[in-house]
Amino acid sequence: MEKQIPVLYKKKSDCCGCGACMNICPRKAISMTEDECGFVYPEINAELCIRCGKCKKVCAFQNTEETNYPLKTVAAVSKNKEQASNSASGGIFAAIAEQFISDNGVVYGAAFDEKWGVSHREVSKEDELPVLQGSKYVQSSIGFTYTQAKENLESGKMVLFSGTPCQIAGFKKYLGKEYGNLLTIDIICHGVPSEKIFQSYIKYLENKEGGSLKYFTFRDKKIGWGINGCAKFETHNGKIKEKKLWQSASSYLYYFVKGWIYRENCYCCKYAGKNRPGDITLGDYWGIEKEHPEYLQSSGWDENKGISVVIANSEKGEKYLHQVECLDTKTSLFEKAAQANDQLRHPSSEGKRKEILSAFIKNGWYELEREYQKNIGLKKYSSQIKAMIPKELKKWLKSQI
Repeated sequence: MEKQIPVLYKKKSDCCGCGACMNICPRKAISMTEDECGFVYPEINAELCIRCGKCKKVCAFQNTEETNYPLKTVAAVSKNKEQASNSASGGIFAAIAEQFISDNGVVYGAAFDEKWGVSHREVSKEDELPVLQGSKYVQSSIGFTYTQAKENLESGKMVLFSGTPCQIAGFKKYLGKEYGNLLTIDIICHGVPSEKIFQSYIKYLENKEGGSLKYFTFRDKKIGWGINGCAKFETHNGKIKEKKLWQSASSYLYYFVKGWIYRENCYCCKYAGKNRPGDITLGDYWGIEKEHPEYLQSSGWDENKGISVVIANSEKGEKYLHQVECLDTKTSLFEKAAQANDQLRHPSSEGKRKEILSAFIKNGWYELEREYQKNIGLKKYSSQIKAMIPKELKKWLKSQI
């Protein structure tokens, strides 16, 4: 009796879209295809499939439970001010990556392409690192970087692979064994919107601002440490027009923070807790002013410039952190870091996701913008108002809560 083509997922919440199945297929019979909201899922070409079952076995999201446990938690900033200013929080990823490259290693992470898509790419030169820095609030396409990274590992190169927890878990399952020359970093992840959703938002902005997008960041340090972005457009007469994307006044950031535009499995994420797949976990140390006010008072750290939480989940991760010379670290506890980082305790809540994505299917981002404007009211100005409050007054107000 002929073997059946594997069923890779029974429901969408069973698949994180990491692409491990596509990378491991010996016949290249699997492609990642978009659903109506742009979320990618594996599709098997029946004519190419040899029914080997590797694609089914390699699924970490369905088959593997993480056993890593936080060994050490610190608050940290890079001593290199340029690294910190170009990063979403404290510049820790850049500091680790720079050291990897100086040791003739290669680094993998998420980067924008020329059309504002987000995909993983390999970087081997220090001057290329900035493309991997900064948050990208959209799912990155892995492509065949798992395969490329494995080839580098097999050749003896040092490899740093960063991504969302599900991408790291997928990569490790794809490798099938431990490599002494590999370091993995997962990020504290809220959830991932699709590229189609993000592209629809970009198209809306370009039409509204009357120009083509030339620069975009989800996190603009010029207006402080927070989830406030910036976009620049080249208008039809060649002028550059800048638009601040305040968290409360940007419909995309509003829906992202609410958690209503993520892929389905994000709401049952098995990595949103203590058991993390990466050797190191990185994220913003939100709430540090409450958990460690003494560090802000005695260390000279500037809260407005960003502070990271760094969690070593393996002995390898803990050992490597000690080797990075330009890190300024202060001892903390996982429980303290998790207080204002919900995704260290539980997955995001689905909320109005079905309603919002139904509106997106109906008329793209224009429909979501209409819903946002209808409901936001004066709350859209809250981010700007917060930014206007003097730093010392802001600290005092937070201490009273």
